[in-house]
Formats: sequence, C-alpha cells, structure tokens
Amino acid sequence: MQSSRLKNIIILILALVNVFLLASLLSRFNARLASREQSASQLAELFSANGITLPPDAVSFQAPPTGGIIARDTEQDRQMAALLLGDGLTYSDQGGGIWSYDSTAGAAVFRSGGSFDAAVHLDSGADAEALCRKVCRQFHYEDLSLQWEDDRFTAGAVRSFSGFSVYNCAVTFSWDGGTLSVSGMFLPDTLTPAAGEDSLSAVSALTAFLGAHRELGAVVSSITGMYPCYEAQSSAAAVTLVPAWCVQTDTGLYYVNCSSGAVTHG
Repeated sequence: MQSSRLKNIIILILALVNVFLLASLLSRFNARLASREQSASQLAELFSANGITLPPDAVSFQAPPTGGIIARDTEQDRQMAALLLGDGLTYSDQGGGIWSYDSTAGAAVFRSGGSFDAAVHLDSGADAEALCRKVCRQFHYEDLSLQWEDDRFTAGAVRSFSGFSVYNCAVTFSWDGGTLSVSGMFLPDTLTPAAGEDSLSAVSALTAFLGAHRELGAVVSSITGMYPCYEAQSSAAAVTLVPAWCVQTDTGLYYVNCSSGAVTHG
C-alpha cells in the first residue's frame, strides 16, 4: 500500500512539474510574440512618419541563413559542362583560373570567380527549352522566367542555396537560330560556414533601409514584404555567401547586406 501511494505521489509531482514547465514555455512564447508585435508596430509608425506604409505583418522574424565560403570545384564545373555539351568533352586549363570545355555540340568557359559562358548547338527550340529546365533542376536555379518571341526565346533563373535565393547569382539563356547561349554564375554545392557571425535582424535591416532610401534617391511609398536571402561576393579564390534581406517595395526590390548593412537596389 505504501509503495502504491509513493508511486502516485511521484506521478503527481511529475505532472505538476510538467504543467509548470508548459506554463513557463507559454509565458515566454507570449512575451516573445508581444515583443515582436510591439517592435513591428513601432517600426510601422517610424516608416509612416517618413511617408512609407509598412504593414506590421510585412516584418519578418525568420532567421537569416548562415553565411560562408564556397571554394571552386572543377569537378562540378565539368558536370555542368557535360550537361550542356554532352559526350566527348575535351578539357583545357587556360591559366589564370580559367577552364574551357569543348565538344562537337559547342563550348563552355568557367572562371575562378564563378562566372561562366557557354554556346550549345541544338536542333530545335524545344530541345533548347528542355535543356534550360534540366540545368535549372540539376543545379538549383529557381523561378525560371522564359519568354518566347517568334522562333527565339530568352530566359533567366536565380541560384538557390539551402532554400535561400542568392539574389545576384543568376543564369540567363538565349535561343536564336540553332544556338543556345548560356551565361551567369555557377556555384558548387559545398559551403564552409563562417564562424562567429552576427546577422542583422529584419527590424535592423528595415531600419538600415529607411536610413539609406533617401540617399539612394529611392521613391518608395510602401513596403509589401521581406525575406532572407544571400548575396554572393566573388574573388579569384572563392565565392563568399553573405546573409542578406530582400525588402519588397512598390517600386522594386532592395537588398540589405547583413554584414555591412549596405543597401542596394535589385
């Protein structure tokens, strides 16, 4: 009997502890939510005083991505070249961080800073469009925009890395008269994370944008949303991905670098 009563007491104590912990978590969650709502409301008032409408629900509280360094990977360059040019590739190191690939289907050039160009001979526009879509699927280019005009088309897509777009890392396609021209930035898939990195919150990014919009001569009357993304910074040795915020406005996109706080127009 005493053993059964002791078990019941222990169970009751554990249940009370769980209730206390749940209540504490709910209290912290509500306090965090109230703080976010207050920050968004105060920021909306600040923007309104500067003639810009900022709906409080347009302020994001998502964490920016982790930045880092992407080293060049000539094997992935070769994979991209093989997809574009098909079999029978020949490879040549041109020096100065430039690699070229050739086949009977065309040629491609890759540079150490991440840029590349290619020209591919294809039988039809349908084949060219299919190749564009395949490149985007395999190498993580998203939001493909393709426009046909007569027998020609132009297309563009933006590189995505770990689910975040790299806003200044794009690829463009142009089909005209049997040749598909491809140009843009090519990033390998392996990121070495940066250590000890502090990124701007959305509130800080919007504050930086507000301080810079007059300096940029930006005519903006409303903010429609925002989301975290990456900015690519190229050097001869590697490409650095820096966390950034995209601020969506009624007159275009603006990007706030989370490291420097610099604001650029998209």
